[in-house]
Amino acid sequence: MKPKLYSIADLSGILKLHPKTILRFIHEGKIQARKIGRSWMVSEEELKNYCHAELAEESPKAAPTESSPLEERISVSAVIEIREQNSEEASRISNSLIAMLNSEKGSGGNNRFDFFYYPEIEKAKYLFYGNPEFIVRILKMFEIISSSKGERND
Repeated sequence: MKPKLYSIADLSGILKLHPKTILRFIHEGKIQARKIGRSWMVSEEELKNYCHAELAEESPKAAPTESSPLEERISVSAVIEIREQNSEEASRISNSLIAMLNSEKGSGGNNRFDFFYYPEIEKAKYLFYGNPEFIVRILKMFEIISSSKGERND
């Protein structure tokens, strides 16, 4: 049996929250979601986890202290812009990145990836947030993508 997936619009109706609030909760990690194509999708199990967590008492999160290892306190972001004449190629790159990142499940951390395409200026933007190791892997992926594009003779 396939797991039930909910879109942002579905969750907005179920939880009686504005779609932007749901997106913020996803970005903050309060709701676990997976990006499929351009849409965020939440499984029924994750929706139940979120609802149960809302009913439970919130325990104070341990903020990283100076005694925490440096690697736990560092967060890095990267913005990669690519001039693209159409959204199809930009989406293809985004989908390839999602597939690569999903195959690395268990790499841990609060790593995040956002994708935007601006047709009016024909530009794709890929935003990454996370630990330094994650950002290095992303930059290597773009290096591979850009070098393979240069080898094609279209």
